[in-house]
Amino acid sequence: MTTVAELAAQIQQLSAADRHELLRLLLVDSDEAEQDADEAWRNEVVRRVKAIHNGEAAIRMLQDD
Repeated sequence: MTTVAELAAQIQQLSAADRHELLRLLLVDSDEAEQDADEAWRNEVVRRVKAIHNGEAAIRMLQDD
């Protein structure tokens, strides 16, 4: 298995253009993962609101002590 340090050393050997392309690919992958997480949260919020509206869940008031 390749370690992060080994990958970093290999990346340093790349041309500037190749490093730029690698960074672009990593950022695109990161953005897609973030969008997936955002969509999952939206779906969860919709599910919870529907459960409240259908009487399957209740809202509890938080109390300040």
